[in-house]
Amino acid sequence: MKINFIGIGAQKCASTWVHRVLSDHPEVAIYQGKESDFFSTYYSRGYQWYEKQIGGVSSVSAIGEISPSYFADSDTPDRVFLYNSEMRIVLLLRDPIERAYSNHLHVVRQEYFTGEKLSFEDGLENNPMYLEQSRYAKHLARWLNIFPENQVLVMFQEDIRDDPKKQARNLYHFLGINEEHQSWFLEKKVNESVVIKNAKLDNFIKQLGMIGRSIGGKRIVEAVKKNDLIRNLRRNHNQIELRQVVPPMREDTRKHLQDELADDMSKLLCQLNLEKLPWQSWQVLHHKS
Repeated sequence: MKINFIGIGAQKCASTWVHRVLSDHPEVAIYQGKESDFFSTYYSRGYQWYEKQIGGVSSVSAIGEISPSYFADSDTPDRVFLYNSEMRIVLLLRDPIERAYSNHLHVVRQEYFTGEKLSFEDGLENNPMYLEQSRYAKHLARWLNIFPENQVLVMFQEDIRDDPKKQARNLYHFLGINEEHQSWFLEKKVNESVVIKNAKLDNFIKQLGMIGRSIGGKRIVEAVKKNDLIRNLRRNHNQIELRQVVPPMREDTRKHLQDELADDMSKLLCQLNLEKLPWQSWQVLHHKS
């Protein structure tokens, strides 16, 4: 059975939440590593390799994966359509300026950007993808040129934050699965601004989880992940708040990004047939225009 839904990003826009609320749904089989990056990075490995990444599909109706690298990759929409023209596409968006700053925290956390100068402004100068990934209308246009609107669900991180139950139901409805399912992760928050003190320990825990799932212990692994004691131990003993290390964005930088993204946000409104977008940075621009 072909994979029939994908989450395409954007990066740092609640993809972990979507992955978690789908992972424990009985009608869903989802790639447990979350990001297979097949269509953007590993396309040369072929469909058979891709489909083998997701097991246990015999009794489910929704089969998929979430790879934020897909959204801004110019080749991916055509590749996805060639594989499955009926693919359901889940796109996650958030305030594009906050997304860029969160992108920077992620890059610092992964140690792709190091040194004494770790400000967002230094990172922005070093990595043009911070801004490029936030040009939502530009990238969405490629997807809407290929896939009909009824095959694309756009969700906002701000709406997930404010009403996770409603957004989960919308997601389940879009995928044609039971909308009444109550995920254990529904109202959990993902702390994206932390750095791991002991990477080896963290990787060991993740590897144990993957091994447990591979030998049929998915329920046990999920039960352990739900345990507040385990979650608190990981958070309190093996994590540091990155915002203690990385300074906040300067206001002149914020204004610059608002100006840079103004045209793209206007186009996004038209694409989504909306009167306003759910983030403050655009509301400020809109009132000034």
